[in-house]
Amino acid sequence: MVMAAVATVAPLAEAAEKPNPRAERERIRSEQATVAGELDALKASNEEVTRALSDLDANVGDQQALLGDARRTAQLAAEAQAQAQARERQTEEEITELEGLVREVAVEEYMRPTTADPTVVLTSDSIADASRRSALLDFRAQRDDAVLDELRAAREDLALSRQQAEQAAVRAEEERAEVAGRVEKLEQARDQQADFAETVEARLDATLAEAASLASLDATLAEQIRADEARIAAQLRAARPAPAPDGGGASRGGGNGGRSAGGNRGAGSGGGTARAAPGIVGSGPIVSVRGIRVSTQIAQSLEDMLAAADADGMNFSGGGYRDPSAQVSLRQSNCGSGDYAVYSMPASQCSPPTARPGSSMHEQGLAVDFTHNGSLISSRSNPGFQWLAANAARFGFYNLPSEPWHWSINGN
Repeated sequence: MVMAAVATVAPLAEAAEKPNPRAERERIRSEQATVAGELDALKASNEEVTRALSDLDANVGDQQALLGDARRTAQLAAEAQAQAQARERQTEEEITELEGLVREVAVEEYMRPTTADPTVVLTSDSIADASRRSALLDFRAQRDDAVLDELRAAREDLALSRQQAEQAAVRAEEERAEVAGRVEKLEQARDQQADFAETVEARLDATLAEAASLASLDATLAEQIRADEARIAAQLRAARPAPAPDGGGASRGGGNGGRSAGGNRGAGSGGGTARAAPGIVGSGPIVSVRGIRVSTQIAQSLEDMLAAADADGMNFSGGGYRDPSAQVSLRQSNCGSGDYAVYSMPASQCSPPTARPGSSMHEQGLAVDFTHNGSLISSRSNPGFQWLAANAARFGFYNLPSEPWHWSINGN
């Protein structure tokens, strides 16, 4: 007997220690999402951003599925509770009815006792009459005993029904708490996804604006950047719905490039000249330094750095200032004409994805895309990059890590 008990307990203990595959998957998804949410999208590679978006989306999907399961389980628990409570009420009603019968039995017993009485025979007109009366008394006694037995059984059933109803109520409350916890986890997953999406939108703004600035220096690289960011934008759109305009923006109409229903532009387009982008802080007049247009704020620093490069035999040129009105024109073409569409709509919601005006340091004249010996500095192994990495900081210029050619006053 002892050996049999041990043999039975051992598998149960092993089952209890065995990890839950579903819980393990949730843990891994959550950890991956946490790592993804902490990624610096502005400095990360395209592959890292793509993977992070996938991990965050997978975590949201898992939490949605788990919430759905929890809600179904909670519904079943609530139904079980309702059924248990219904059985309890039904048993209480049966007891009430049986208690009424018992009271009737007690009154009848008091008025007409069923105890065996020899006088039944003496007071009967005949033996046959006596037999009938005795049989009736026996039947009534059996009936009364049956009522009492039924009442006792009903009271036992009531105790069991109450216990089951209490257990069902506890279970239902636990499942409601599980649903509440799942709702909170889903909200956290969505917040995590939304926060990272904002940083990816900022990346799209910066990178697409940079591509626009590069177009005249290296059209092939600019097009490659736009294609890479378009893929990220598509992934971003798939992971979250397009935000609703806060007022007056052009209708997106199902991703039709900012056109409202029927293919017309939003109000105010008119094909007119793009006006200046609001909120772009000016950085002084734009001047030319050896053919590179920049703000007067950095003109002397750039001249000093180029002179130092000349002394070391380095030949630099490049592109600097880009008029914000050019970006406004692109936004009107790709996003829509209303203020929301032009200045606020996320870049990923435009077709093709287009940076918001004011996203680039070039639009303030505070950044330069450098060429070396007439070619864009596209790698860190380029001698021009190596010279800049060693010397540019002395003149107030800092590199954006993901773009070897791009140098600005703050590394943005």
